[in-house]
Amino acid sequence: MSNNALSSYTKTKYNTASRGDLLLAMYDGALRYAHVARAAILAKQPGKKGEAISALMAVIAELSNTLDHSKAQSLCDNLMRLYSYFLERVQQASLRMDVEPLDEVIGHLQSLRETWAQAVRIAEREGVIGAAAPTP
Repeated sequence: MSNNALSSYTKTKYNTASRGDLLLAMYDGALRYAHVARAAILAKQPGKKGEAISALMAVIAELSNTLDHSKAQSLCDNLMRLYSYFLERVQQASLRMDVEPLDEVIGHLQSLRETWAQAVRIAEREGVIGAAAPTP
């Protein structure tokens, strides 16, 4: 598959995905970047670590930016605090070249991803899934 075809396929995939699928893709991306950053720290590759940390922080910031406080104020407030904490821990991992803060964030991201995946499955089963669901 050519790069243009792959790019077109990827754009179509995300343009037609449900909000739930997009949310899960964001968590998948965050986890992928976190693992790359972790490996780069262990391999003492600061350049690669920096790129992965920057991408990870961008995804976490986007997760925070997509919260719809009009739908679930309390949940959104809690997620906002969690995402802020994640950003702090990722920054600590980066500055100290230490995987421990990243391991903590990875664990939380995996747990949240599993929870959202379950919510998406329930919404699909109940016929609620679509352009408006699920929104944190």
